[in-house]
Amino acid sequence: MAESVVSFVVETIGKLLVEEAKFLWAVKGKVEGLQNELKLIQRLLRDADAKQEQAVREWVAQLREIAYDAEDVIEQYILRVVPKKGQNTIKAYACFMAKCTCVRAHEVGIKIDGLRSSISNLRTSMRDYGIQPLNDGERERKRASTSKHTYAHFEEDFVGREDGIQVLVKELLKDGEQHKVISICGMGGLGKTTLAKKVFAHDEVKNHFDGFAWACISQEYHVRDILEGILVKLNPDKREELPKMKDDELLETLYKTQKQKRCIVVLDDIWTEQAWDGLRNAFPFKDTRSKLLITTRNKKVAEYIHPHYFPHEPQCLSHEESWVLLKKRVFPEMKVGQGIVAAEVVEGIARQSEMEGHMPEITAHMKKLGDELLEKCRGLPLAIIVLGGLLAHNEWETVHRNINLHFSVKNDLSKALALSYDDLPWHLKPCFLYLGSFPEDVEIPAKRVLRMWIAEGFVLPDAYDEERGITIENVVEQYLMELVKRGLVQALLNLNGNIKTCRLHDLMRDFCVSKARQEKFLSFHNIQQDNEREGSSSSMATEVESTCKTRRLSLYMREIGEGKVTPRLEQIRTMPHVRTLMFFQYGETNVRMWQQVQPIFINCKFLRVLALDDLDCVRENLPESLGDLVHLRFLSLKNSHFRGLPQSMGNLVCMEFLDLLIDNEVSIPNVLWKMRRLRYLRLPYHFDIKEKLYGARKKLRLGTLKNLRTMRNFSPKKCDVNDVGKLTNLQKLNVFDWYDSIEVEIFLQLAEFNLKHLQSSSFDFRKYDHSWTKGELSKMLNYPHSRKLSIGGIIEKLPEHKSLSQQLRKLVLLYSHLEEDPMPILEKLPHLVVLVLGEHAFTGREMVCSAGGFPQLKRLLFYTLPYLEEWRAAEGAVPHLSRLGIYRCPKLRVVPSHVSTYDCWLERLKEVMKGRIL
Repeated sequence: MAESVVSFVVETIGKLLVEEAKFLWAVKGKVEGLQNELKLIQRLLRDADAKQEQAVREWVAQLREIAYDAEDVIEQYILRVVPKKGQNTIKAYACFMAKCTCVRAHEVGIKIDGLRSSISNLRTSMRDYGIQPLNDGERERKRASTSKHTYAHFEEDFVGREDGIQVLVKELLKDGEQHKVISICGMGGLGKTTLAKKVFAHDEVKNHFDGFAWACISQEYHVRDILEGILVKLNPDKREELPKMKDDELLETLYKTQKQKRCIVVLDDIWTEQAWDGLRNAFPFKDTRSKLLITTRNKKVAEYIHPHYFPHEPQCLSHEESWVLLKKRVFPEMKVGQGIVAAEVVEGIARQSEMEGHMPEITAHMKKLGDELLEKCRGLPLAIIVLGGLLAHNEWETVHRNINLHFSVKNDLSKALALSYDDLPWHLKPCFLYLGSFPEDVEIPAKRVLRMWIAEGFVLPDAYDEERGITIENVVEQYLMELVKRGLVQALLNLNGNIKTCRLHDLMRDFCVSKARQEKFLSFHNIQQDNEREGSSSSMATEVESTCKTRRLSLYMREIGEGKVTPRLEQIRTMPHVRTLMFFQYGETNVRMWQQVQPIFINCKFLRVLALDDLDCVRENLPESLGDLVHLRFLSLKNSHFRGLPQSMGNLVCMEFLDLLIDNEVSIPNVLWKMRRLRYLRLPYHFDIKEKLYGARKKLRLGTLKNLRTMRNFSPKKCDVNDVGKLTNLQKLNVFDWYDSIEVEIFLQLAEFNLKHLQSSSFDFRKYDHSWTKGELSKMLNYPHSRKLSIGGIIEKLPEHKSLSQQLRKLVLLYSHLEEDPMPILEKLPHLVVLVLGEHAFTGREMVCSAGGFPQLKRLLFYTLPYLEEWRAAEGAVPHLSRLGIYRCPKLRVVPSHVSTYDCWLERLKEVMKGRIL
């Protein structure tokens, strides 16, 4: 880890020498000398990180602190001499020359000399100890040449347990008063959740119950959120009533729903009796056909929930089952069956794989090593998955030799995780630790965390080459895929096979957080009740003091009643060295909480990443001090409420990722054009433009953003369409226009631009007051670069399929009131993957798909089609359909019998109802 810290500091110093040359000239020689000293010690760190001796660990820790200090000294120096608000560059530079050069350069020079001396002394001590500089060598070349793989096999692997599935399904199907609660108990990493998912998705269970809900409790939970989520899944019609329900009404409604319907509810990973206390009044256990399935590590919790619960304790995998699971991870290309395989499976699969060219033969020696390694895992699935990640990337002899050091304590999985972490390339270690910033059991949006990695500087320039088409985004995607491949991160894939969301298993997250704190990489606190498990008031001051150099903070904030929030944020926000602040808000915010957050803009001057989501300060503007955060690269204000952004945002010239998806109408200063490094920009749905000068242009200037790769929520009314033609590196464009009159001429304008890097365009238009003309439809539907298109408004008749863009992958039609069946036209679109027909999009009674229709369609959603009675599909139609959603179609009685996949798709309905579907 120290190697990555030093490497990033070396790179940061190099960037500053280039980008801030005019302010660093007085100390340039000193800074270059410091950079060279850090480079000399870099090569020692690969050998040092591999050693476990206490002396080496102390040297590495000292070096990490020195590297952090070096970064602070230089960035603080720049911060003191950059142009201030309202001060032009020439005047600032003159001021710097006249007043700052001698004093500040002298101060900085002394500090840098001290740092160089400390590094030199450490380097001498490490060499004397026998630590040798290592070249990149074959190991790095091997990693660089690793081919790109398909990651479909990262779905959760399941081996054995067929008997357990049958036992649980049989118990769930029983009627009567006994065993209303079924429990899956066992230690972490045993596969309890995976087993519960198999049971929950079992065909007999699906056919038996009327309502289905899954809630993950974990150690961080909010009772109201859990209850609302369960009710929406069991009774979607109550969605609109939820905000008005008091807690007692919510409990009563959920209770009655489970009495009236036959429901199955899963409470996954419930840790404590106190967690159940907040939920118990929502669950009936008498005179009900509903069942409750729980997973927990603690039998006492199950007994507390119901004394007559049905217990099921999954056993660890047998040796044969362990082998099957191991080979699934080591040799993902192999098609290994789900059943138990005897000892001869190794030789049989080896012969088959050798014939098919999948892998070399597993020798008797490898079989012996594998047997011994699996013995160390003792049948724990998570440990086997981690082991598989190691064997997939290393010689089996090496893993066998090292694993004995880490499995010396029986069932000590944390040491197995440590081995997997230690084996990571240095550039992946901070990426892995960064995932610990997110709350437990949360699905982390992959694109969001990848952008944060870029903003943090986790990718060095020699890892990508924009001119050759290898973008920095490509590199971080490969970083995440490698973490998944090694079994450290779990992933959910999208329809294109790319990672949509990722998460850490709870045991893996425990290790990640522990390691991150040890490295002073991360600290996180609950700004909540005084008796919280983490960050309690008794230990907060000590922890804040011990982590004063921590670079990253995650704050979990929650209102604790009567408008009060705990005052401990006062201690956290005064940590000046922090580079990343991530806020996770539970429940609604209030003015007092917002007031506590504001001083962060003043005290945390070195911030690079600021995720300030879900804060409600609708009566105020963001403070002008936001513009003082001149090092900021990533800023997210997603789903926050406030009146306006400050004019000082024009100072944020280092900004690369800006998310302004604000829920209310907001005023934006016309300064975004100054952020010439922007790679990603998401504008608000509804905004006005604030100009300093009266009579100035009223459209947002964006034409200078040459580095922009993604533009979302572009409004033709608020932005100049001609600016799009100047965005020469644009890859993805989303046009959004709900609130103003439609100008579909944008399609003609876009067609004239030479955007050679443009990969996809998506458009979201609404026109509810009157019909779309044939000419308007032609312009929208025939634009050749359209990949996603959402149209709201009356359409008298769809054009012929030849008039539609053949590149469309997603089409949403709302309020279209089509009288003719749209299927004969839409089914001919060769690349259509997602189709949504909602809100009276079709007013007829019957839709028919012909054989061969929709050759690539994977997801299909019908909702609020009150007149639809039949949907028929010939054999061979929609051959790849994997998700079918049907909602609010009361007369629909006929669906294709051969369409076996039926999913209510409820998790998407919230987005659909909001209209945010692109």
